Amino acid sequence: MIKENLEKLFDDVLGQHTAIALLNVALEKNQIAPAYLFSGPHGVGRSLTARRFIEGVITGGSSVIRERTRIEKLNHLDLIWIEPTYLNQGHLIPQSIAKRESINRRTAPLIRLEQIREVKEFLSKQPIEAKLGIVVVEEVEMMNEAAANALLKTLEEPRNGLLILISQRPESLLPTIRSRCQKIYFSRLNKNT
Repeated sequence: MIKENLEKLFDDVLGQHTAIALLNVALEKNQIAPAYLFSGPHGVGRSLTARRFIEGVITGGSSVIRERTRIEKLNHLDLIWIEPTYLNQGHLIPQSIAKRESINRRTAPLIRLEQIREVKEFLSKQPIEAKLGIVVVEEVEMMNEAAANALLKTLEEPRNGLLILISQRPESLLPTIRSRCQKIYFSRLNKNT
């Protein structure tokens, strides 16, 4: 029964059979690593796969519309999604909002120490609905040095949480960060996918 559910869970992820197989095994055996590094080129389904994997972790391997909707809207009490930010008039503006609202972006976006402190605080609390507090850090290679060191500290002391780091350039991360994550590689999509 769980195998059938897992097949449905990743239905909309295209061309990433190896990555999905590894994540399915983790879900099927209920052996979720404390941290994953999803790496590969832009546009190959890393974020979508992270959402589906989170859904599987929360539901025990099933595809549940209510949970999928909450995860898609980033409206789950036990999930935070971190992305690079711009500093604008003393406020951190997520990259996606800055693009959508055409906010002046003179400098490159960064994942900042404040955001990683938020992750650490979030993971120090007991989850409310799920078994784990779940954190996704998109474009993790965009961390400044202070944030990278704080993230390393968080990875060294895993609590009741799951971290998914998403990167196009994992080689730019500290080797100690990479070594504390289970690596899931996403390949380029071919024309038939």
